[in-house]
Amino acid sequence: MKKNNTIIGSALLVMIVMLLSKCMGFIRQVVIANTYGANSVTDIYFISSEFMLGLSGALLASLTTALITIYIDVSVKKSKEDANAVASKMLTLFLFAGGLFILLTNLFMPFIAKLLAPSYDAALMSELIKYLRIFSVTFIFTAFQSIYAAVLNANNSFVPGKLYGIVYNPIAIFSMLLLSRKIGINALVFAYFAGNIAQTLLLKQLCKNTFNFKPSVNFADEHLKQLILLSLPLLVSNIFIQLNNVIDKAICSMLGEGIASNYSYAFTLEQFVSATITATLSLILLSHYAKYAAENNTKMLVKTFKESLGGLIILLVPISLVACTMSYDIVSIVYLRGEFTQSAAEYTSQALIGFGLGFALVAIREMYIRVHLSFQNTRMPMIANIVSVILNAVMSIALANFIGILGISLATTLSVIVAIIMLNKSVKRYIPDFKFISMGILIAKVLISCAVSFFVIILLKNIPVSNTLIRFIIASAGGLGIYIIMLILLRCDELLVLINNTRLQIKNKLKK
Repeated sequence: MKKNNTIIGSALLVMIVMLLSKCMGFIRQVVIANTYGANSVTDIYFISSEFMLGLSGALLASLTTALITIYIDVSVKKSKEDANAVASKMLTLFLFAGGLFILLTNLFMPFIAKLLAPSYDAALMSELIKYLRIFSVTFIFTAFQSIYAAVLNANNSFVPGKLYGIVYNPIAIFSMLLLSRKIGINALVFAYFAGNIAQTLLLKQLCKNTFNFKPSVNFADEHLKQLILLSLPLLVSNIFIQLNNVIDKAICSMLGEGIASNYSYAFTLEQFVSATITATLSLILLSHYAKYAAENNTKMLVKTFKESLGGLIILLVPISLVACTMSYDIVSIVYLRGEFTQSAAEYTSQALIGFGLGFALVAIREMYIRVHLSFQNTRMPMIANIVSVILNAVMSIALANFIGILGISLATTLSVIVAIIMLNKSVKRYIPDFKFISMGILIAKVLISCAVSFFVIILLKNIPVSNTLIRFIIASAGGLGIYIIMLILLRCDELLVLINNTRLQIKNKLKK
């Protein structure tokens, strides 16, 4: 129980920070939509910034994920000093790799731009290339931030690495309010640089008592070799995931002006759920899984893994239900004002439905990946992600022809199912006692509860209330309330355990 409370306590704290960050991110997106709308200018900004953020993330997330598992392993078996030495060597390698990527991407930028937006004319293509080059500096910022955050995470300090949105979003909002009329979309470029410099300095300061960067590299070092070998499959996997985003954005650009922006707005809403709940638990559980694996404590790993899956299913399936049944209301509440039109709201709500169907599926996939990573197996997650991306690309092209932007986001969700099947089969190598079928009773109870909740939401959604926000609150609260009541009536033990652990953790925090 104490270990569960530790995980829940850490998760609650990080979720609060992430929730605040995402709320501020929502406000930022609302200001962007209100200030700039959805057009070729915003398309260029979103395509360029998200591509560079994604590409740098693909490189550095692969390295930092491997670093966390090895850092914990070295700390357990040797010492913190040895682990910090590995981190310093890794950051040196990061900076070298980041500089190399900046050089290569700038050399091939016209080709990259053509892949990102094949339908653009010469003038738009020139603008896209310019912004891609500006955002290429992302690699340097991400190198420092990733390593500092990884070391803090490995030492069970999970909040600092999630402060980026709290630092960046206010800067972006005020930049738009003060500078957008004078410099247009460049107000966001200014905010990007200011926010990243501030976040990097903040993490360095918070990390000073744990880790001090001392530039050094020794390719003969066994741990560095191990890091590189573990990172390569993750890098390939992450690059394929970013390639998936590139393909989706390219298809969006062919569907018409502003569609890529609508897709990005919907993805922001999706990230509100995924980054707040799924990413938070994935971050915390990777450290715990890695510790159990280093200690050969598979019994505790299986217990924690099963509980995390159950908790995520209970939490995310009803959120998917609300997101899908009330997608247009959600988009209208968040975005529908200023330059953001009814047509843009409709397209964005369609994309949100496709994303919303996959909330629980993405979470399950991420939990499986974390178990593989805790045993330093990066090859299987790579294979599963590659297969998933290829299927997603094929389905995106096919479905976009029939159902437009909904087909693109829906293809992403459907491809996750294949990855889960593959990962479930391979995870038995590490935790043979776990069987996903054992979750069947829980899933059945959740689906029955959601079926009843669905009819309640539809009924309340059509009540004669003109205010969209009030109608949304009534319908979603009523639906979620019925969902919880149904789970209790169906004697869902997992819900009771989740409530009790959360209640005890909050009670203990208040006592302190």
